[in-house]
Amino acid sequence: MMKTMLLRAAVIAALLMPAAIAPMAASAETSSGPDGFWMTTPYPDLAVKPGETASIPLTLRNQGLPPQRATLDVSGLPEGWTSTLKGGGREIGAVMVGPDDRERITLEVTPPKTGARAPVPLAVNARHDGETTTLPLTIRLSDAAGGGLKLAPELPALRGTARTTFSFRIKVTNQSGEGGLFNLSAQAPDGFQTRFKRGYGTEEITGLPIEPGASETLTLEVVPLRTAPAGRYPVKVAVTGGEVSAATDLGIEITGQPDLAISGPQERLSGDVVAGEQTEFPFTVTNTGSAPAEGLEMSATPPSGWKVEFAPQQIPSLAPGADAQVAVRITPSEKAVAGDYVVGVRAGSGSLSQSVQFRTTVTTSTLWGMIGLGVIAVAVLVLAGAVLRYGRR
Repeated sequence: MMKTMLLRAAVIAALLMPAAIAPMAASAETSSGPDGFWMTTPYPDLAVKPGETASIPLTLRNQGLPPQRATLDVSGLPEGWTSTLKGGGREIGAVMVGPDDRERITLEVTPPKTGARAPVPLAVNARHDGETTTLPLTIRLSDAAGGGLKLAPELPALRGTARTTFSFRIKVTNQSGEGGLFNLSAQAPDGFQTRFKRGYGTEEITGLPIEPGASETLTLEVVPLRTAPAGRYPVKVAVTGGEVSAATDLGIEITGQPDLAISGPQERLSGDVVAGEQTEFPFTVTNTGSAPAEGLEMSATPPSGWKVEFAPQQIPSLAPGADAQVAVRITPSEKAVAGDYVVGVRAGSGSLSQSVQFRTTVTTSTLWGMIGLGVIAVAVLVLAGAVLRYGRR
């Protein structure tokens, strides 16, 4: 009895199962939406620069219909405007969309360089199977000064000495619709050296690739002329590529800095001296910098037992490009033997300092030579007398 009841229940369930699956299948079929033909774009309203070509992506979709051949055209174009429909990179006039399929095409619109700035309503029409699908668009003309390149220096003005390497970091933003390689140039005063580098890189560059809407950072290094006087100097940077360009003005302020040079007699750093005797040498101290040198003091580093004097010992002020004559009086030790010696001569004040090595050749005094000869003669006479006196015994 129990087996009979279970068998009957299984048969009933098998008969009812197709009826339960059919509604589910029907529901799955209807979940994809109604049948039809559509044309869409993600950008139905956009701004275009006068004279610039805008590319608008379009999608045509066929849902549940037989293959549809759609003939395309654009309506509402004002006078002077041009448009082109492209598919696969080529100009087209119609498109075939299969069942449950979609095709993507591009509408290119170019407004004239001059004309009214009011929004322009356009329409893309797709005629298929006796019907017309229309996609409305709105094109607005942007300001002609917009777009292009934008240069934003991090610090537009720097200060340093004539020995400073000035580094400017500049952010370059490509606001145009075209990418590519942009050329770099800089205008600086005569004698100044300029070089471009990418970001924090070390390699010099002459161009910078920038994609549309992207930004790159470049570094401009300016090396001034070592003899440049104190003052302000302009530097101009330009970035150009195709029909777009941008420039920015930078500034360098060079502060004065003294610098010293020391030369010996007749521009030589050598001389002859006599042991125990004072010899005077004319030295020249020159300020080769761009600011006055204040409170200079002369000093020396002689060998042990030597004496060095200066006249004058101090130089109160030395203007840029000016010279000061200093007499350097060197007295070697009386015990100095013949040979070469080095005397260090220094001029400085605080952190400002310059020194040279003056080579001296020592010769012995003539008086000491005569005394030596006299001593030798006396010794010879004493020896001869002793021989004569004691030789007879």
